[in-house]
Amino acid sequence: MRILALVHGQYGERIVAHLRKRAPSDWQIHSLRAPRALPPIVDEPKDFLPPQLPAADLILHLAETSQAAQLLPGVVELSGARAAIAPLDHPAWIPPGLRRQLERELEAHGAAIIFPEPFCSLTQKGYTEGREERALDHPLLAQFAGRLGRPSLEVALRPNGKTIAEVRVLRESPCGSTQHTAARLPGMSAQDAVPRAGLICMQYPCLASMQPMVTEEGVETVMHASGKIFNQELARALARAARSPREA
Repeated sequence: MRILALVHGQYGERIVAHLRKRAPSDWQIHSLRAPRALPPIVDEPKDFLPPQLPAADLILHLAETSQAAQLLPGVVELSGARAAIAPLDHPAWIPPGLRRQLERELEAHGAAIIFPEPFCSLTQKGYTEGREERALDHPLLAQFAGRLGRPSLEVALRPNGKTIAEVRVLRESPCGSTQHTAARLPGMSAQDAVPRAGLICMQYPCLASMQPMVTEEGVETVMHASGKIFNQELARALARAARSPREA
């Protein structure tokens, strides 16, 4: 898979660095720094882009302004990409009206786009966007989500069944917080691991913002949503480990 990431600064750069470290060896990861000085309305995206871009299958929008998001149709056209992921780790980066506009414009170029909120809600079957759980039916996006997105964990307990012996990461978050947190869990009481693990995840530091988001359970920040996601997946892994036979 050929991935082209549109970045501004630390947020995107850290995700790109993690992808280059953890992605399959046959994935190609390129990045493009988006201009900081852009007009409020970008009518002609290609006027602000290099005349040629690396060929790509998937675009990751990791820049941090709504103006930069308006470059996506031009990036897709110049790279030949068939899909894009624009995480809403800060909802103000891509307001709802702009999301719908981007869907229409990318569709005209034969490409799909999704807006996971947060990025680590993404799975091969779907993702969260605001209040809604959205289905995912695109092979290229599912291929990415098979490796990076919502954490998937496998836990082994010590023979006493009360202490975490090992945590294996099956699918990790794009920012790297899953590996960071999993490495700190062995030796921890299984009873205490949730919610402590979610706090460790957020202290990575999590790249999601403290911007409030509305969910079915009320209002919470995007960062707290990411910590909750890790806790949910760890709880499932611990429940499976508790049911598994252990060596005497």
